[in-house]
Amino acid sequence: MTIIIRGQQKQILIDTANHVISRDNTSPYSENLRELARIALASLDADKQELKIAELINKFYERYPLASFNKDTDRAEALGYFLAGAELQCFGEFIKYEELFGDE
Repeated sequence: MTIIIRGQQKQILIDTANHVISRDNTSPYSENLRELARIALASLDADKQELKIAELINKFYERYPLASFNKDTDRAEALGYFLAGAELQCFGEFIKYEELFGDE
């Protein structure tokens, strides 16, 4: 099995997209393929999304004041759900922390 590193993946995507964009119309789907290739190339240049945890926590406190909760544990649990929802909205999936931090 061949292992392709991230830099190679990016270069393969760039080369393939450029090929699709520059080739002649060969099917009724050619223009759609060109547009998808342009979108793929643009996404490589886009800034990566990031969560701003401090801003999210402040937003949570604005929306759900302390009086909304009977106990601190209820508030902490609600904050956890709030942040998990933000992860899903931002990245489309939960962050895999074990991949970020490895064995600690």
